[in-house]
Amino acid sequence: MRAARDRRPIPGRAAGVAIAVGSLAAALLPRLAAAEPAALCSSGPLEILLTNDDGYQSIGIRALRTQLQAAGHHVILAAPDHNASGSAMSFTWGPVLVTPDSREPEVFAIGATPATSVVLAATALYRDGRRPDLVISGINHGSNAGSLLVLSGTIGAALAGTLLLDPPVPGLAVNALRLRADEPMDSAANRAQFDAVAQHFVRLLASVRGWYCDREGVTHPRTVLNVNYPARPVADLRGVVVAGQGSETDLRLTFTQTAEGQFQAQASQLETVDARESDNQRLEDGYVTVTPLNGRLGDDAPSHRKLERRLRAL
Repeated sequence: MRAARDRRPIPGRAAGVAIAVGSLAAALLPRLAAAEPAALCSSGPLEILLTNDDGYQSIGIRALRTQLQAAGHHVILAAPDHNASGSAMSFTWGPVLVTPDSREPEVFAIGATPATSVVLAATALYRDGRRPDLVISGINHGSNAGSLLVLSGTIGAALAGTLLLDPPVPGLAVNALRLRADEPMDSAANRAQFDAVAQHFVRLLASVRGWYCDREGVTHPRTVLNVNYPARPVADLRGVVVAGQGSETDLRLTFTQTAEGQFQAQASQLETVDARESDNQRLEDGYVTVTPLNGRLGDDAPSHRKLERRLRAL
């Protein structure tokens, strides 16, 4: 990540440098200011809280911000001031440094995890009774499909809006494999790819936003749509499909001892074969995949009843 320039603490805060997560923890309890749910259910501009786990200066999130704003949406970008990949939905409980980007309005570097960034921004950075209509996390530098989802800070940030905000805010997570894996992330080819993905995603958002709603308003407030783009030019995409979450991952993690009492994680890739209709397989086939992830964290009623019968003997 490039070093930030002229980063100043957010004005108007106690001590001028940090938001204590004592108050942030309390922010998990009160309800956000009520707002008309019709915005997401219409075709007008949205209040979008944009975040990621690759850092607020990453090319993916900047490309997406540009295209969302070009489409007329109001965007507040609040993302970690560092690469927080693999942080899942972990939360920062100490004081959190919030630094506005002096070059661009409503862009904030957050000294915390992606999930913390979402809760902090929605409860402390939105003003005058406003609140986000949607949390968008990405564009992540790489895919988030199959069983890898449990580690993803990109997914964790989007889920935080559905689980830690009251009322919940639905979300989308956006992930894209770069075209040139052998080139730096910010090479001309990879920048062009992320720009093209951002443009395509804005069109996808216009198509799917109504899915969260019915005539009564928002009916899927605890759902995240996880979107993955394959490593091919947008012009060569085979289409967009709804895919189930796969059960495999090509990521293999081991630890190697590097010193007395010290170990270092090592990542390698494996060849895997997942179910035909899974996100992993459909990505391999060249499709953009859309996978609903439900933040209810509940199991089905028949499963509950089976468990109850087994517990009666105790």
